[in-house]
Amino acid sequence: MKCLCLYVDGGKGHYVPAKAVHDALIDLGVDCEFDEFFDYLDIRWMGRINKMFWRTMLKFPDLERRISKHNDSDSNGMEYAIRFANRHCQRMLHANLEDFRPDFIFATHPYASTIIAEMLSYAGIDIPVYYFATDVFSAPVASICDKLRGFLIATQEGMDVVGKMGQKPETIRLSPFPLQQSIAESPVLTKREARQKLGLDENRFTLQLNLGGEGIGSLSLLKGIIRHDLDMQIVIIGGIDKKERSRIEKIIRQNSRTTVHVPGFVNNVNDYLAASDIIAGRAGINTIVEAIYAHRPFLITELVYTVIPSADYIEKYKVGWNCSDNPEKALEVVKYYTENPLKLDDLDLAFGKVPIKYSAKDLAQLLIDDFRSI
Repeated sequence: MKCLCLYVDGGKGHYVPAKAVHDALIDLGVDCEFDEFFDYLDIRWMGRINKMFWRTMLKFPDLERRISKHNDSDSNGMEYAIRFANRHCQRMLHANLEDFRPDFIFATHPYASTIIAEMLSYAGIDIPVYYFATDVFSAPVASICDKLRGFLIATQEGMDVVGKMGQKPETIRLSPFPLQQSIAESPVLTKREARQKLGLDENRFTLQLNLGGEGIGSLSLLKGIIRHDLDMQIVIIGGIDKKERSRIEKIIRQNSRTTVHVPGFVNNVNDYLAASDIIAGRAGINTIVEAIYAHRPFLITELVYTVIPSADYIEKYKVGWNCSDNPEKALEVVKYYTENPLKLDDLDLAFGKVPIKYSAKDLAQLLIDDFRSI
């Protein structure tokens, strides 16, 4: 059995779940190929434009929400993309399929799932395509496609949304969320154990400020905490370059009671989750879901359009706070729990009520079982 796993290089949100499922499929004996969508169709120049546009929008979240909302309500963009792909990329698709003919395709981005499914249909090639909605709580309009074999999403709320958007009901499946192996397979550490391992103060309140895989995030919460001289430690992780690190260093005051550690991009996300009391940052879906899995409340400081429903979700289940439009509220939350850390114990019961299941292996098995049923 063979599977082609496709993602889009636009941040870690699409790569991480695709890689987790790819690895799980291999463990289950499936022959897998792992490719970036724009590379696969040999339109890398378009991928570079897409990535540059997305990175620019991340720097201006208010503008991003307005532009993405407009784009999401207009289906013409995807129709143009499908016509372009059928006209200019069919030869590359056929060449790739000659080299590696998958029995089914798994994708974590609507460009990959919708465009590839439409291209296969246009060419009369019968290969089922499965899409995993990485936004978890909703999905963009571009992901709705009647050529999909399966539309997989990890929450009932998300299933309801895509059903109303027009996805065929028989294709929608509730699925586990594919955690990356480094988290799913790591031993569970206490806060004290994790802090010891990371060289952090074992007894201090710890906030993780996550700037995301692109390292593009607001530092307003950091500035507020430093300004109020809160007695705590902050760990800043993400794809931080030299320029961003320099910005952070200018904010940090040497005489502050607030201690700041800047490890940047890390592979042991699980250790930093375990060490933290609160996770804060832009509402990246992987980061939020991983925080829920680790029973760590998430404080949203920024929202991009596609993950606005994530804010409703964490507040519905009382496992975090949406402070994206209110920096002062974010600071108040941190200040309150810094002074009353035992109050975090009250949140622990709420995490047990979140109905998300986690398992890349179970999602991979779902794909295999469904393909075999065809």
